Amino acid sequence: MPKIVNHDERREYIARVSAEIIAEFGLEQATIREIAQRTGFSKGVIEHYFDDKDHIIDMALAWVNERYLQREARLTEGKRGLAALEARLHNALPQTKEAMQEWKIRLRFWSLAAVQNDLHSLQGKRLALTRERYALDIEEAQAMGELNSEIDKMHAADMLIHFVSGISCNTLIVPAYYNKRYLRQIIEDLMNDLRRHGGNTMLRVATDQRALV
Repeated sequence: MPKIVNHDERREYIARVSAEIIAEFGLEQATIREIAQRTGFSKGVIEHYFDDKDHIIDMALAWVNERYLQREARLTEGKRGLAALEARLHNALPQTKEAMQEWKIRLRFWSLAAVQNDLHSLQGKRLALTRERYALDIEEAQAMGELNSEIDKMHAADMLIHFVSGISCNTLIVPAYYNKRYLRQIIEDLMNDLRRHGGNTMLRVATDQRALV
C-alpha cells in the first residue's frame, strides 16, 4: 500500500527549514541542494513544491509571517486599545529565540527588497497591514479615553513601526545590550508615558501638521 503523504505538512516543513537556513546563513545558502540535504528529501521532491529559489524564499517568509500573526492573535485576544498595543509590541520585539529568528529573516529579505523593485510592492503591502493593526489599537484607545483624540492614528502607527524596526535591528547587532530585560523595560516606559500623558510626544502630530511635511 503506497504511503500517504500530507503535502501541506511537507510544504510547511520545507518552508520552515528554508527559513532556518536563511536566518543562519543568508539568502545565498538557501539553495535547493542545501534544503534537500537539510530536509532529507531529494532535489526532485523540493522542486515538486517550489518552482525556483525565489519561490522558496517567498514561502519561507510567508511561513515566518504567518507564525508571527498567529502568535500576535493569541497575545491580543480579548484585548483592546493600549492593552492590545502593549501585547502587540511585546510580540514584535525580538525577546525570544523564535522572534529573533524572524527578524533575521526579515532583514535578509529587506536587503533583497531594497535592490529589487519587484519586491517593493510586496513589502509595502506587509507594512500597510502592520500599520493598520497599530492604527486600530490607537483608534480604540482614543475611543476608550486612553489617548487624546488629537493624535493622528496613522502617524502614530508609523512612529510605532519605526520604534519596533529600529530597536529590533539594534538588537540583532548588539543583543547583549538590547537584552530581554531592556526590551521589556523600553516597552513599559513607552506604555507608562502613553497612559500618563494620554499620548507620547512623538505620537502627537495633528493632521494639518502632517500636511506640511
